[in-house]
Amino acid sequence: MKTRALFNELRRLTIVSLGFFAWASPVFAQHGEKEPASDVLALEQQIEEAIVRGDVAFVDRVTSTDFSFVHGDGWTHGGRPLMSDDKAAFLKRVADKEYIVHDLDQVKVEMHGDVAITSGRYVSLFVPANRTANPARLNSIWFERVYAKRNGEWQFLSHRTVHGPNIAPAGIDPTATQR
Repeated sequence: MKTRALFNELRRLTIVSLGFFAWASPVFAQHGEKEPASDVLALEQQIEEAIVRGDVAFVDRVTSTDFSFVHGDGWTHGGRPLMSDDKAAFLKRVADKEYIVHDLDQVKVEMHGDVAITSGRYVSLFVPANRTANPARLNSIWFERVYAKRNGEWQFLSHRTVHGPNIAPAGIDPTATQR
């Protein structure tokens, strides 16, 4: 008899719990609260699109005054980064439209209140400002980035190129040879 009573109590609690979640979920959705993580990921995509367009005004608005961009993953092996940009140097790259393609891939976000860390990869077609001396390069770049919410808006604080797996960009067969 005790087993039957315990079973009935567990069933009642399960029904009450399911009823609460069924009621609570639409309430949260009705308020239109967006996940901060989705806001950060949307901003990250907008930044990539602005970089390709050469939209300096947008990139300037969403990057912090102390913005830092570390290129190349040599630092992850005890070496030096390929180069480092502050905000002014990075905005010049955007103005010069050095990036023809910046496609995000495998991006994840880790939230810490008003701080977000994203990591993933972007495929970049880089065409340097001195186009005659340096050819365009297709790069698969793994990164970690930091964002912070300041005055109610997300700001891009930092980018670091990191060492990631050696996988080809989507749609490119690394074993194929050109003839």
